[in-house]
Amino acid sequence: MIPLDQHMMCWTSTVFFIALLILSGCGGEPDAVDREIRPVRFSQATVAGSEQTRTFPGTSRAASEQDLAFRVSGIVTTVEVDVGSTARKGQVLVRLDSGDLILRQQQAEAGLAQARAQSRNAKANYERVVALYETGNTSLSDMDAVRASFESANASEVSAETALRLAQQQVAYAQLLAPISGSVSQVRVDVNESVNAGQTVVVLIDTGQNPEVQVTVPEAFIGGLRSGQSAQVMFGALSGPPFNGLVTEVGSAATGAGGFPVIVQLTENEQLRNIRPGMAAEVTFQVEGQSESNGVLVPPQSVQQDHLGRFVFVLMNPDEANIATAERRIVMTGSLTPDGLEILDGVLDGEYVATAGLSTLETGQQVRLLQYR
Repeated sequence: MIPLDQHMMCWTSTVFFIALLILSGCGGEPDAVDREIRPVRFSQATVAGSEQTRTFPGTSRAASEQDLAFRVSGIVTTVEVDVGSTARKGQVLVRLDSGDLILRQQQAEAGLAQARAQSRNAKANYERVVALYETGNTSLSDMDAVRASFESANASEVSAETALRLAQQQVAYAQLLAPISGSVSQVRVDVNESVNAGQTVVVLIDTGQNPEVQVTVPEAFIGGLRSGQSAQVMFGALSGPPFNGLVTEVGSAATGAGGFPVIVQLTENEQLRNIRPGMAAEVTFQVEGQSESNGVLVPPQSVQQDHLGRFVFVLMNPDEANIATAERRIVMTGSLTPDGLEILDGVLDGEYVATAGLSTLETGQQVRLLQYR
């Protein structure tokens, strides 16, 4: 038989152990870990037909880029410039072997000398026959024949002078001169290389004009752009504020890229000298709306549908850290326009709507505004 004091000790231990189990089971779960604030892409609802901000990728280029070529064929003897070097107007860029051209010039000079001698002789003969005719010592037919010879000799002299000028020009064409002051962007020949007339040898950029950016704008927005309007240009390779620019050309025909070319010329900026042709850029325009709808417009991908109807997630009350609260709203949609899907009820002008990941959003969920689209 177990002693009473030992029995009480065992009972007390058992009760204490059971109490610990109860407390551990009723103490509740640990605090839930705060959900990670997920990033979402978004867009801003705009009144149909109103001005919208649109950004398109582009590429920088020189305002004036000239492909320079020789007017004659020949062998390159010297290349006076390198890629990136500066050239002055009138400076020699490349020279050809002009030996054959000089020989042709000398041949033309000899031909001119011969033609002038024949012309002088024909003139003297003509003057002598005229004097004989006036005294009745020669016939009219003899005088006409001598006059014809004189006129032919004069024509030969003029032809020889022209041939000499052409030969002199050919010699001058053996030197490729810079037509403007600028920067050499390409040199496409080497010494001892044979080149043909019209073959591009040097590409020269006019540094006296501000560079441009070429953008391909989709047909849905090309009608909202006009020549002379302002734009802002950002280069990923350059830090600092955006460049200001002016639209100088708006294409009237689509290119193979599926859009219309638009040219933006950059205005004065201290970093213009750092822009090189071919640099990637982003150009932002204020595009005039083209739709005649009376609702607001949102990207079509921002609208989803389930058994309750069509809905969007409006991103409410964004703070300074771009943290907003998602709110699901049932919407009434209208027609699909080139500027977006028409929303007749459920979204107000200027509100933000999520454009991606809608299937995982919930009302009241906090999100971070990631990228405007």
